[in-house]
Amino acid sequence: MGPVDPGNPGMVSNINNNNMTVPNNRHMNRRSWSPNTTDPLEASTPGNSYGFRTPPRRPDGSPGPGHRSGTHSKQSSVATSISLLNDTAVVAKYREAAIKTNDTTLQLSYAKYLLEIGEPSQTYSLAVLNGEQQQPPSSSGSVSPTSSGPGGQPISAQSNSSNPMTPMGPTDAETPESLMGKRQLTQEAVYWIDRLAKEGQPEAQYIRGIWYEEGLYGTKKSADKALKFFQSSSKGDFTPAHYKVGYLCEKKKDNNKAIVLYKKAATHNDVSANYRLAMAYLNGELGQSKNMKTGLQYLKRAAGFATRESPMPAYVLGQILAREYTKLNIPDDVAFPDDGEALEWYKKAAELGYGPANFKLGACYEFGTLGCNVDPFLSVRHYERAVLAGDSNGEAEMGLSGWYLSGAENCFEADDSLAYKYALKAAEKGLAKAQYALGYYHEVGISVPIDLSVAMDYYKKAAANGDKDAIARLSDKNRFDRNTLRKSMKKIKQAGRSTKEQTCAIM
Repeated sequence: MGPVDPGNPGMVSNINNNNMTVPNNRHMNRRSWSPNTTDPLEASTPGNSYGFRTPPRRPDGSPGPGHRSGTHSKQSSVATSISLLNDTAVVAKYREAAIKTNDTTLQLSYAKYLLEIGEPSQTYSLAVLNGEQQQPPSSSGSVSPTSSGPGGQPISAQSNSSNPMTPMGPTDAETPESLMGKRQLTQEAVYWIDRLAKEGQPEAQYIRGIWYEEGLYGTKKSADKALKFFQSSSKGDFTPAHYKVGYLCEKKKDNNKAIVLYKKAATHNDVSANYRLAMAYLNGELGQSKNMKTGLQYLKRAAGFATRESPMPAYVLGQILAREYTKLNIPDDVAFPDDGEALEWYKKAAELGYGPANFKLGACYEFGTLGCNVDPFLSVRHYERAVLAGDSNGEAEMGLSGWYLSGAENCFEADDSLAYKYALKAAEKGLAKAQYALGYYHEVGISVPIDLSVAMDYYKKAAANGDKDAIARLSDKNRFDRNTLRKSMKKIKQAGRSTKEQTCAIM
């Protein structure tokens, strides 16, 4: 197969035995594997998850509308904590206050702060297994021989000429000394959590339950011990514990008790409890009669209180209002369709880092749906965020591949290398349209040498996965000749963007 003829960009002649002529209109082909905006997904960084490059930026360097400052972001909070870590006096005074006070809330706050700035659970757990634990100090820096470590086991006294909990300088470079300093901070945090849990502090009991449930901070997994801590925490009226115990009751088929605990947590605005009750009433689960109005009320509460840990309710509510929720047919008198409100819920879920919501917004800004103006910059930004969040099926990667294949007029140029790389990542996830795209890339020679054999392999994979374009490409009855190509191009153009929509407005 010969190279692309720049004088005839619509066609590439193939003189090999397969006797096929392929289309080479980038906008046309990109449409064939662009995200399907009618099929919802089920459940700014100096680069992206694959290390390719940052998304394109506007000429003025601004991130575009809808971008929020990261001043109050979680990362900024951590950065502040790290700066405090470098102030030995601050940590020492915080420790002294925790030791001298009888206020368990202050003591717990100190323990959680130490966990935030200390060594992560994974590496700390390895240290515990290797016996590399050190004893928490007293306010004077000395060690009490009666102090307890994780699980209530005594910690052997050690000779320390200096305070073993003293922060160890900047954390940018993880030297053995700084790592040991973090480990000691985490060791002290574990000591406090264990002590407070034994004294009946509800949140500390809940934290210990999580550690037993997930095997964190050197704690061996134990479902029975986790349940006991969750139950103790629930008796102390700690809201997340109500949901946890309810969830465990549901797993044991004790639906009545589960509902009681879910409702108790829901009254305290627990997101997960409100969402579970919403699904129970919408679908008639957990022994409850189907009641869509009640279910929607719980869903709105869950969406309103959605957090980064539980962003899905906002996304699901957006789907329902946009009539894109396929699991249930909800009448209009229960939830009247509203694209504007749906968009706001999608935006909330996206801001909370939910991948499917970011993918949805990427498609909205690509195709101008749900009242959005076409904006290539915002489309790329949200597709990229979906990739960073761990897009599971490759759709976000294909959205980016499409943009980089065609470029955007007055916005950014095409980038064959990125178009190919993103398509490859999507194809590795088994996405049929991505496999078809790779077949096209290899057949035409986009970012890779022309190789009809490789192209045919990808077409066959895509066809086996049900891609209609690949099936047509392999069919003798659907070869691309000039007449069928013109008809195909005309059809695609009619379904595509208008000239006005393709022009990038700098906002």
